[in-house]
Amino acid sequence: MTEVPDLNRLLARSPFASYLAIQAAVDDAGVLATLPARDSLVGNVLLPALHGGAIAAFLEITCLLQLAYETGTTVPARTLDFSVEYLRPGRPEATFARARIRRLGRRVATVHAEAWQRDVNAPVCLVQCHLRLPADVAGAATVTGAATG
Repeated sequence: MTEVPDLNRLLARSPFASYLAIQAAVDDAGVLATLPARDSLVGNVLLPALHGGAIAAFLEITCLLQLAYETGTTVPARTLDFSVEYLRPGRPEATFARARIRRLGRRVATVHAEAWQRDVNAPVCLVQCHLRLPADVAGAATVTGAATG
């Protein structure tokens, strides 16, 4: 793996990530992203539940952070395709997410992510992203933990 970028600096460069107040930390399992609860993120006040768009955007950003972490790039990838599965309402409380690179090709990466709240085994949402790799990563060497091709 190349030099690890400062993920919180990457987040600070994104106005939407800053608006969502996403935080990132790295541990033995990789990037752990956190979406703090705020009333402005509630989409359904009757349940109450977080807005699905906020959760989906949080997971997309988590995928981008994992890709940056594993490839060592600070240039953001571009989203080509994005598939979301909402499994249960996201309550207005802290939400956590992890992503995993499933395939890293020469130009495109497939990244899966899931978000949960109190129980990692009870995800609230899953996503799959196909990301166009930035020029400094496209065609680069194998990334640790990712299938390549």
